[in-house]
This record gives sequence, structure tokens and C-alpha cells, in this order.
Amino acid sequence: MRFLGAAILVALFLLAVFTLANWSLLTAPTLLSFVAFQVEGPLGVIMLGVTLVLVALFVLYALMLRTSMLMESRRHTQELQAQRKLAEHAEASRLSELRTQIEREFAQLRAAIGATDVRMDKMEQSMKQSLDEAANSLAALVGEMDDKIDRALARTDR
Repeated sequence: MRFLGAAILVALFLLAVFTLANWSLLTAPTLLSFVAFQVEGPLGVIMLGVTLVLVALFVLYALMLRTSMLMESRRHTQELQAQRKLAEHAEASRLSELRTQIEREFAQLRAAIGATDVRMDKMEQSMKQSLDEAANSLAALVGEMDDKIDRALARTDR
């Protein structure tokens, strides 16, 4: 792009040098025909003016293209920023939803663990009660057996 700009500037400079070198020929009056009528005037100056008008139009067109490109680029940048914000908001929403779900599941696990602890305590109490009953029964049986042995020994001693 810089090479093209430099080439255009060099061409315009060469046109200016050519114009200055041949100014007397460019300003010489000539009979000009406009199909419907004829006028006498300097053909070189008219052609130079047309060339300069075309150059000005070309520069104006290039500036308009550049401006529209910059505006389009700015619009795309704004759209990208809006989409980025939307994506970040959606990601934050998903993360908060995930956090809520994890907290809910942990609460359910804590409740289940609490219920398990209560059942374990009940089972432990039931087991202790069963062991106490078994120990009492065993103690009663041992006591009965001891009484029977004592009675049997007392009969044999007599």
C-alpha cells in the first residue's frame, strides 16, 4: 500500500514538472469542438483541469472507502465486545448455577449422612440393649447353674 501511494505521488510530481515545462504549449489557444458547438480555448489547461478533477474524485472515493471500512470495523468491534460480554455473562450464570447445584447436592449428602448417623445410633443402642439382655440372661443361667451345683453338692455332703 505504501508503494502504491509513493508511486501516485511520484506520478503527480512528474505531471506537475511536465505541466511547468510545457506551460506555454498547454495555454496556447486551440479550436475545441463540443459536438454541438465550437469554442476556442487552451486544450492543455482543460485536459489538465479534467485530470486534476479526476484525481480529486479518486482521492475522495478512496477516503470514502477508507471511512466506510473504519466504520464497519468499529461496528464489528462493538458487536464482538457485546458478544464477548454476553458469553461472559452466560459463563458466569452457568458457574453460579453449577455452584448452586453442588451446594444443593452437598446439603442432600449432609442430610443423608445425618440420617445414617441417627440410624447407626439407634442400631448401636439396640445392639447394646441386646448385648445387655444376653449378658443378663447368661448371668441368670450361670446363677441357676451355680445354684443347682450348690444344691447337688449340698445333697452329696449329707
